[in-house]
Amino acid sequence: MRFLVGLVPQEDILHRQLSVGRALHFAAELRLPPDTSTTELEERVGHVLTELDLTQHMNQRIDSLSYGQRKRTAIALEMLTAPQLLFLDEPTSGLDPGLDKQVIGSLRTLADASRVVLVVTHSVPVLDVCDRVLVLARGGRVAFFGPPAEVLPFFGVDNYAEALAALEDQTWPGRYALAPARDAHLAGTTSAAVALPAGDSPPPPRAAPGRQLWTLVRRNAAVVAADRLTVVLLIGMPVVLGLMALAIPGQAGLSVNEAMGDLKQIQQRLIVLVVGAALMGAALAIRELVVERPIYRRERAVGLSPAAYLLSKVLVLGVLVACQCAVFTMLALLGHPGPDDALVLGNGHIEIAAAVAAVGITMTVAGLVVSAAATSTLQTIPALLAMVTAQLVLCGGLFALSGPVGLEQVSWLLPARFGYAATAATTGLQKPPVAVADQLSEPTAQQWLIDIAFLSLQALAFLALAAWALQRSATRNAWK
Repeated sequence: MRFLVGLVPQEDILHRQLSVGRALHFAAELRLPPDTSTTELEERVGHVLTELDLTQHMNQRIDSLSYGQRKRTAIALEMLTAPQLLFLDEPTSGLDPGLDKQVIGSLRTLADASRVVLVVTHSVPVLDVCDRVLVLARGGRVAFFGPPAEVLPFFGVDNYAEALAALEDQTWPGRYALAPARDAHLAGTTSAAVALPAGDSPPPPRAAPGRQLWTLVRRNAAVVAADRLTVVLLIGMPVVLGLMALAIPGQAGLSVNEAMGDLKQIQQRLIVLVVGAALMGAALAIRELVVERPIYRRERAVGLSPAAYLLSKVLVLGVLVACQCAVFTMLALLGHPGPDDALVLGNGHIEIAAAVAAVGITMTVAGLVVSAAATSTLQTIPALLAMVTAQLVLCGGLFALSGPVGLEQVSWLLPARFGYAATAATTGLQKPPVAVADQLSEPTAQQWLIDIAFLSLQALAFLALAAWALQRSATRNAWK
C-alpha cells in the first residue's frame, strides 16, 4: 500500500540546493515506472507544477522559496505518482495566517479533485475547510469524528481551545462510543462492501538499480555543484593543506638521494600527505548520510534501491576526493623533487598520488559508516576528530609500531597505516641502512601492491559496514 500513498512529513524531504524543476525531475526518474518516456516524464512534472501553482518557481532554488512554497514543492514531489491518499503532518506549522490559508487552499483543491487528503494539525482555522474532523484523546483514542460544524456542540463548548482543554477528561472516548454521532458518521464507513483481492497485489514496477544509480549519481553531482560552501571546501582544502606542506623545512622533497641522510623531512611530508588525505576523505563524507536521512527513508519506502543509493555516494564522493588528493599532492611537492624511482606505475609522483588517493577514498567510505550510524550531525564532529587523530598517531611515521604489543595489529585497521607504508615504499625509506625495519614499507613492487590491496580490502569492509548501518538507520526512530 505504501506505493499508493503520498507522505509529506513536517520536516522537508527536499534537496534545498536544487531548483524546484530539477528536484522534481530527479524524483520522477526514481519514482515513475521504468517504461515512462522522457516526454511523458516532462509532461508529468509540468502537470504537477501547474496543479500546485509552482510553474513560475520551477527554476528557483528550493532554499530561496518561502515556507509555503517549499511545502507546496514537497507536496508536488508526492503528487508525481498521482496518489489517491495523501498524508500531511503539520503542513502549516510555523506559518503566518496568510501562508496558512495559502497552503490549506492548495490541499482543498487536491481534495476537490477526488483525492483523500489527511492532515495532522493543531491549527484551528484549518478545520473549517475540512470535510471531516477526527479528534484524538490521550493514547490515540477517538474522541470525535464528524463534520467541523458538529465538533463544538459535541463537546458542549464555544471554541476549539475549550474543546482541546476538555480532552483532559479521559471519559470522552467512552462518551463518543455511545453517542449518536458515532453511528451517524463512523458506522457507515466500516460497513462498505469492498471486493478484496485474492492475494497481495504486486508493487508497481520501479526503475532497475542500474538506472537508479545513474539518476542518483547525477543528482548527487548536481547537489554538490549547487552547494557553494561545499564547492569552496572542495577547492580550498587541498590548496590550504598543500601550502601547509610546503612549510616543512628542507628541499629534498621525497628524494632520498637529495636528503643526504636526513630522512626526517621526507617522513614529515609523507605524514602530511597521508593524514591530509584522510582528513579530506572523512570530512567530505561524514555528514552526507545523516543529513539526507529523511529523504532516504521516504525514497526507500517507495522503491529506492539501498545499494544504488550507497554506491552513488561512494562514486561521486570518491571521484571528488581523488581529485582533491591529486591537487594536494601536486601542491605539496611543488618545487621539490619527487621519489627517486617508481616501483609499479613508472612515475614516482603518480605512484605517491595514487597511494594518497587510495587513503582518501577509503576514508570517504569510513566517513559514510559514521554518517550512517550517527543520529544527528552534532555527533559527526567529535567522530571526525577521533578518526583523523587515530590516523596521525598510528600511521607509522611518528614512531615504530612494532614495539608495543598489539599496537601494530590495531594500526592495521586504519587506512593511513597502509597509505603511509605504500608511500614510504615508493620513496625507499626502508633502504639499508635503516634503524628499525617496517615490513609494510619494503621498497618492492610486490609490497606496494600488497599495501594498496589492504586499502582496497578496508574500503570493501567499510562499505559493508556502511550498508548495515544504513539499513538500521532506515528503521530506527523514523521521522525523529
